[in-house]
Amino acid sequence: REIESELDALRDMRDTPAGNIRITAGEHAVDSVLWPFLKSFLTNYPDINVEIVADNSLTDIVNGRFDAGVRLGEQVAKDMVAVRIGPDMRMVVVGSPQYLQ
Repeated sequence: REIESELDALRDMRDTPAGNIRITAGEHAVDSVLWPFLKSFLTNYPDINVEIVADNSLTDIVNGRFDAGVRLGEQVAKDMVAVRIGPDMRMVVVGSPQYLQ
């Protein structure tokens, strides 16, 4: 009976996602896209550890040993596949008229 219980526990563990994910993302993408998504994701999958490297340069995902990269806009290396994960965003410059002159 104890062996069966342990085997059931192993099966449950195998069916639960676990492990490490490394993501490179621009600083603005981390704040506006990743954190809102990860809040619920990490609650639902507590056995997954996420490492985020915030870097505004176009990081080589393969050489950097990342699992994914998140960028705003259409900056995609030719050997990568892009998938939209957020809505379109508009950015504006704001300042006093004197400053902008």
